Amino acid sequence: MHGLLPGDIYNPRKMQKLLLGLLALFLVAACSTPQATTDKMAEKPADATEMMKDDFRAMAPEAGPAPEIKIGDFQDFKLDNGLQVVLVENHKLPRVSYQLFVDVPPHLEGEYAGTGQMMGQMLRRATSTKTKEQIDEEIDFIGASLNAGGSGAFGATISKYKEKLIEMMAEVVLDARFPEEEFAKVKTEAEAGLQSSLGNPGAIASRLRQRLTYGADHPYGELTTEASLKNVELDAVKKYYETYFVPNRSYLVMVGDLTRAEAEKLAKKAFGSWAKKDVPAPTFAMPEAPKGVTVNFVPRAGAVQSNIILSKPADVKPGTKKALRASIVNRILGTGFNGRLNQNIREDKAYSYGAGSSVDADELVGSFTASSDVRNEVTDSAVTEFMTELMKISTAPVTAEELNRAKSQITGSFGRALESPQRIASFALNTIRYGLDRNYYPSYLQKVASSSSNDLLEVSSEIMSPENINIIVVGDKAVADKLAKFATSGKVNYYDVNGEMIDMEDMAAPTDVTPKQVIMDYTEAIGGAAAIAGMKSWSQVMEANVQGQTVVQTMYKEGGTKFSSQTQMMGMTMADQRYNDGKVSMMQQGQKMPANDEMAAGMKEQATLFPTVALLDKADMLSIDGTETVNGKKAIVLSVKSESGAGDAQMYFDQDSKLLIRRVQKQGPVTATIDYGDYREVSGVKIPYEMTITGAMPFPLKFVTKEMKLNTEIDQSLFEVE
Repeated sequence: MHGLLPGDIYNPRKMQKLLLGLLALFLVAACSTPQATTDKMAEKPADATEMMKDDFRAMAPEAGPAPEIKIGDFQDFKLDNGLQVVLVENHKLPRVSYQLFVDVPPHLEGEYAGTGQMMGQMLRRATSTKTKEQIDEEIDFIGASLNAGGSGAFGATISKYKEKLIEMMAEVVLDARFPEEEFAKVKTEAEAGLQSSLGNPGAIASRLRQRLTYGADHPYGELTTEASLKNVELDAVKKYYETYFVPNRSYLVMVGDLTRAEAEKLAKKAFGSWAKKDVPAPTFAMPEAPKGVTVNFVPRAGAVQSNIILSKPADVKPGTKKALRASIVNRILGTGFNGRLNQNIREDKAYSYGAGSSVDADELVGSFTASSDVRNEVTDSAVTEFMTELMKISTAPVTAEELNRAKSQITGSFGRALESPQRIASFALNTIRYGLDRNYYPSYLQKVASSSSNDLLEVSSEIMSPENINIIVVGDKAVADKLAKFATSGKVNYYDVNGEMIDMEDMAAPTDVTPKQVIMDYTEAIGGAAAIAGMKSWSQVMEANVQGQTVVQTMYKEGGTKFSSQTQMMGMTMADQRYNDGKVSMMQQGQKMPANDEMAAGMKEQATLFPTVALLDKADMLSIDGTETVNGKKAIVLSVKSESGAGDAQMYFDQDSKLLIRRVQKQGPVTATIDYGDYREVSGVKIPYEMTITGAMPFPLKFVTKEMKLNTEIDQSLFEVE
C-alpha cells in the first residue's frame, strides 16, 4: 500500500485523494483471503552508536553554571464569577490567542464512561443561533482558528479580530447546543474510534496500563467500552456540560498583542455573564504499586510483535523537587536516542526500533511508564533488559557524564521553550493552577543545576524500582509462558481488550472442531452450500464517509472469473479496478495505474463470489488458534496461511451464529482489521451489510451497504479491460 507523506494528513484535499487511492487498493483485499506477499522480518537497526564515536555530539558537554532566566512577566486577575484570567503580553506580532481551560475534577462516569469525550466532540457543533457550518464560515471569514473540546477551547487570530474571536469562543462555550442529529454522528464516531483502539495493540496495552496502574475504581483507570458508549444518551451529555463547565473552575489564558486594560474589558464582556456554581469534586484513595511484580498479558492471535509496557503509580506532584528530579533522571533512563533503555534495547540488542520511558506528574496521582515494541521471539529477553535497566537506575547513582548531558539538554530545551509565548503562557497557567511559587520557573534551571546524582537516586529508587511494577504485554499468546518467570506469583494474568481478567482455559482452541468444520458451519450459517452454488453474480453498492464526503463503492462479480469495482466521490470516479479472466485494469483519478502480481491475485480472488467458502478447498492452510472475545462475542480464531507464509490472516467466527465477524490481515507494513456486522438475507444467502475497516488508514472507515443483489444481469461493459 502507498504511504502518506508526513504533511499530507494536514492537507484535507490531498489527504482525501490519497485516502481514496488507498481505499480503492485496500478494498480489493478487504473481501478476499490471504495472498502470497513478500514480508521482510525486522532487521537490526543501524548502529548509530558506532557512527557517533568520532562525533563531537556524542561527548557530553560540561554543565556550566545555570544561566539567569528572564521569563516574560505575566499578569493575572479574577472575574467576579471566579474565572481566573492569565495575560501574557507580546506585541512583536499583531496576533492574539485565547485558551479557555476548564478544569473538570476527576470523577467516575461508571456505566456511562465516554460521556465527557462525546460532550467535547459536540461542543463546537451548534449554538442557539448558529449551526456548525455557520460557525465555520464566521471563523474562516476572519482568518481565525477555533477548536473546542472536553477541557475547553482554543482560538487564534490577527489583532484586528481579537474581539470577534473571543465573542465567538464565548458563544460556542456558553451558548452550546447539542442537536440530536449531531449527537448521532458523534456517537457513531466514538464507537468507530473505540473499535479502532480495540484493534490496535499499542492502544490495548495503554488501556490495560490505565486499568492496572490506577485501578478500576479510580477515574484514571476507568475505561470506555462498547457497552458504556451504547448507554450514553444525549441527556447525559447535556448534564455533563451543565455540571462541569463553570467559570469558577476555569482559566482564560490570553496571549499576544493585548494590554491589561484590553484583556480585562474583553474577558468581562465575553465571560462576565457566565454563572458560577458548585461542582462535585469527589476524593479518591491513592493507587498503590503492586506488591511485587505482576505479569499481565492480552493475547492477540497472529501478532508478529509484542507491545511491552512496564508501569506503576507514583506520588509525583507538579512543581515539586521530586517532579523536577524525576524529569532529570528519566531523561537519562528513557528520553531520546541516548537514553539507557534505547541504547540497550535498540542499539545494543537490536530488539526494537526504539525504547523509552516517562514520568507523569499529576496533582492526584502520577505514574512511571517504560515501553517498547519488540519481535515475538525476543519478548522475554526485552523484558529482562527493561528489568535490568530499572534495577541499575534505582540502585546506583548516574554517572557524572550522564548527569552533565541531561542538565545541558534540559537547559537548551528550556531556553528554546521561552521563545514561545504559548509556552510562557503554559508556565503562567501552571503557576496559577497549582499554586506554585512565582519564582518556580525563573529559578528552574538553578534547581536543575543544583541536583546531584544522589538527589536523583533518591527519586529513582522510589518511582523506578522494578521490584514492584506491572509488566504488560500485548502479543501472540505463544510468548506468554516465557514471561511467568518475572512474576512474583510465578503466573501470568490474562486480560481482554477491556482490561477484564479472563481464564485462558476458557479461551483455548476447541478440541472438537476442525478448521474445515468451522468453514462448513459458516457456509451453512449464511445459507448452505446448495444456495451458494446457485449464485452466479454479485452486485453491491456501499457508502462510507471520508472527511465529511460520501464515498460510494460499487462492486460487481460474475462467474468466478470477472470482477469490477468503482470508487466515487462527489459524482466523480476516483478509482476503477477490473479483472476479466486473467486481464487486469486499474485506473486512479483518470490515470492508468500499474497492477503488481499481488493486486492482480487479489482481484482474481475477488471474482470468487464467496471467497471464505472457497477455503474449504485449502484446508491444509488453515489452523485454529484458540478463541477470543470480539465485540462481546466469543469467537473461534482461524489462521489462514498464504503460500509463502507472509500476508497471513486471522478470521474470527462467532461461536454461536457461526458467522464471520472479523478478519485481521497483514498487507505489507500495514495490519488492518475488518469487522463485519448486520447480516441480512439476500436471495436466500446472508450478506454482511456493514464493514468497518481500522488500521489501514488514520481513522476507521465504516461501509454500509445500500444495495445488494445476487443472480441479476450485469452490464458486461463493466468488466471490459482496456
